[in-house]
Amino acid sequence: MNSIETIEAMIAGLTSAEIKAIMAKVATKRPTRVDTSRKARRIAMTELYFNSAPLPYRSTYDEYKQHSEGIRQQVLSGVDL
Repeated sequence: MNSIETIEAMIAGLTSAEIKAIMAKVATKRPTRVDTSRKARRIAMTELYFNSAPLPYRSTYDEYKQHSEGIRQQVLSGVDL
């Protein structure tokens, strides 16, 4: 008999109470805390961009493009996050 067959034979001989006792002692890996720091950083970059962008109908197009390009560069560099 190989080791798998031996293990299967041992499991077949266990009662339900014994299986329950064994499973209570077996540690299961569960995530205790989900890391959302990457998602929070992406959301912060998006909010920074859209909160700082000027409205195109309240300024000239050149002013709008220059400002939005500056904000885009700031967001990509990670400044003020």
